[in-house]
Parts: sequence; C-alpha cells; structure tokens
Amino acid sequence: MKKHIALLLCVLTLLTLAACKGTETPAEEPGGTAAPSSSATLPTVLNQTEYVLYQNIFFNDMADDYVGKTVTKEGTYTRLYDAFSQKYRYYVWGYMDATKCCDWQWEFVPENPETLPPIGSLVKMTGTLTRDEAALDKLWFVNTTVELETSFSPKACEVDMTTMDATLERVQLLNMQYKPDAFAGKTLRIYGRVLNPTTIQHPYYDNAWTQAFATEAEVPANGTMVILVGTWQGDTIQAGKVEATSEY
Repeated sequence: MKKHIALLLCVLTLLTLAACKGTETPAEEPGGTAAPSSSATLPTVLNQTEYVLYQNIFFNDMADDYVGKTVTKEGTYTRLYDAFSQKYRYYVWGYMDATKCCDWQWEFVPENPETLPPIGSLVKMTGTLTRDEAALDKLWFVNTTVELETSFSPKACEVDMTTMDATLERVQLLNMQYKPDAFAGKTLRIYGRVLNPTTIQHPYYDNAWTQAFATEAEVPANGTMVILVGTWQGDTIQAGKVEATSEY
C-alpha cells in the first residue's frame, strides 16, 4: 500500500490521475450459538506476522507464492471511497504492534456489500488472493466471506476515517484533496495530531500528510491526538468539533 501511495502521489502531481458507542449484546443467541460482542472502542488487531507477510507480498516480490491461495484474515473492517475509480473499496487492516508505527491492509471484494457489518467492526475475512488490475495495489481477495467477531457502531457521517488505519486514512484524504467535488458538503470524521490551530497531521509521523481545517471551537494544544468532526468544503474541513482522544 505504501509503495502504491508513493506512486499515486507522483502521478497525481503530474495531473494524470485523477467515537463511536456500541451497546452490549447478549452473550448467546437462542440455540447456544455465541453472538458477536459489541465494543465501544475501535477493535484493532496487532499482528507482526501479518505485517511481514504484507511486506513480502507487496515489496519483496513474493506475491506468486500466495496468489490463488484461500486464507482467513482477521482485522478491522473499513471501506473508503475511491473518487478516481468512482467506487468503494473494502479492507481488513491492522498494525504490526502497539507502537502503531507500521500498518497492513488487505483489499477484498465482498460478495454482497449490503450484508457487511458496520465499519470499524472486528471481522474474519476469508477469500482467495487474486491478481486484478482493478485492485488498488493490483492484488485483492475474491470469493469472500466475512464473519463478524466484534460489532462497532460508528456515529453517522458520510466519510468516517476514524475507522481506518493511518495509511488508509491517507489514501482517503488523497481522494478528497484531488477530487474535492466528489466530497463537497459531505460530513466526515478524521483522527490525527494537532499540528497547529488550523492543521491536522498524520497521527504517528511528521510530514506524512497534513490537512487544513477551520473551526470556531477551541482547538487542543499542538501535538494532541484528536478526532475532528466537520464538513468538506473546497480543500478544507469546516470543523464543528475538535476533541482530544485516547482511543486511537
């Protein structure tokens, strides 16, 4: 994904390219089958092995060893809107470890998007890794099933980047910054660090991405992790709230 984003940034420069509170559910359903639990905080998988595998496939030319294999991936489910392709893309993702310095994300094709759980839920996605030019990184999982493990109920908004890992959040921002008309007037939520009273930045790195916002609300001190809720206008988030958070 990071390799793709670097290429995407170059291409875009040339102008050729285009929280959430849950409720407790019963521990068991009739018949004794355990029901998925519900979480008030975003469930996030930490898996170093998965990160190494992701690196091997996308950076170390080992994709041929895995294409055609059917496997199960446990991760946080999210979707982003790809304004360049005018389609939603679906992912399960996680971080390498608790530092959240490195993330991994697997794109998949759902059999029926309408049956997917709420974004931000913890799921097990089973599918077959396949090469396809339509995939953002030319590889994705098809013939998929998605099993819900922990439900998550995000607050209503049209673009929720708080359910994405930092890399997918950046991809969504790229779409918004280079295709602003596709997002004009949409409500959104984003998380990151306060760089200054009018700029939010990548939550874990300097200079990875920044995004301008405008608000009449009080802005926490520079460096504070925040969730920003607002509306996309032009190239700026018109923010109604900028609140400190410890959930991410």
